[in-house]
Amino acid sequence: MGKFITFEGGEGAGKTTLIDSLKKYFDENNIDYIATREPGGVKVCEEIRNIVKYSTEEISKRAELLLFSASRAELTQRLIRPSLESGKIVLCDRYFDSTRVYQGFANGIDDRDVMSITNFATNGLVPDITFYLDIDPKVAFLRKGGQDKGDRIEERDLSYHYMVRDGYNKIAKNDPRFVILDATLSKETILEQVLQKLRTENIIE
Repeated sequence: MGKFITFEGGEGAGKTTLIDSLKKYFDENNIDYIATREPGGVKVCEEIRNIVKYSTEEISKRAELLLFSASRAELTQRLIRPSLESGKIVLCDRYFDSTRVYQGFANGIDDRDVMSITNFATNGLVPDITFYLDIDPKVAFLRKGGQDKGDRIEERDLSYHYMVRDGYNKIAKNDPRFVILDATLSKETILEQVLQKLRTENIIE
């Protein structure tokens, strides 16, 4: 089996930049991997992504949770599990921890309910390592130039995004698979911290 590595954090935390840097390192060192994202990664999941992020219709909290979970079920079955079974390292920009904090913690849905749905959707697949990029939401939005207009989740008020951060810190500090990274550090420093962890776990040489 390959290794399943996920990247979590609030809006503007730098997940995409980190994953791109890691992909470049893997390419240069001939490391077999596949990179994907949530929601998305395969066609039907990208279609669900457009609904949950850009729909102009109101979506209830429970429906939003189920839409993200439906996308995750498809991505896990069609891409993540087969890639792991073929021995690849899977890099995923967000996974179920995003749902735990965005649709669960910040939306007032009990984590036990979220995880019950999640375990059904993923058939119990849990990442080997989760890198969490921690940053103050106000700083993150300033860094990325504000919120993306039209993104219904990103446009929620700042108090929602602070609840997301609180949720991440709550679960990250109580789960040994998490590695908490200071997202205000340079991208070179963060990349080296990630590579060191992967070496320590014998995922890369």
